[in-house]
Amino acid sequence: MKAMDLPSLLYRRLRGDAIETYKYLHGEYQTDNSFLPLHQSNTGVTTCGHCLKLMKRDCKTAVRAKFLSYRIVNFWNSLPEYVVTADSLNTSKVRFDKCCSHLRFNTDAKDF
Repeated sequence: MKAMDLPSLLYRRLRGDAIETYKYLHGEYQTDNSFLPLHQSNTGVTTCGHCLKLMKRDCKTAVRAKFLSYRIVNFWNSLPEYVVTADSLNTSKVRFDKCCSHLRFNTDAKDF
């Protein structure tokens, strides 16, 4: 029987988190903008890398560290600009898969 080439659960979670962050930052959701202070371009701060960098808030509890708005920040800020500023979600997904293909079958949480 041939083994299935499914990506690791860690990779799929990371990809899903990146997709949801893309949707939020590109206005796919109708929100009251309560998360908007995470986005640095609203504060007038210039950044190295891409223009959609996120600011990391303080985390005092282990529960907060598991929230999407906290766990995605470092990885999102490390993505190249062509991934986060793609014209469409599908384009961003394809670019994400190419950019992060080395993580696809990785099961070591330290690498994420």
